[in-house]
Amino acid sequence: MTTFFSSVLNTLDERRAAKRERAALQRQMASYANHADRLDLQATLDRYPDEETAELRSILAAQPA
Repeated sequence: MTTFFSSVLNTLDERRAAKRERAALQRQMASYANHADRLDLQATLDRYPDEETAELRSILAAQPA
């Protein structure tokens, strides 16, 4: 039973870490506030496959234009 609880705790720790990392990334991407900066970022993302940039695109789409 302790292995199960250890697994659950590890999963929770990983989720918390991922949430902190995403929040930090959202703050960093918020600095792309003006239209020209957002276009530059979009152009950079377009150079990479969608599966590699999906999270970044999602964050960018959720932020106010």
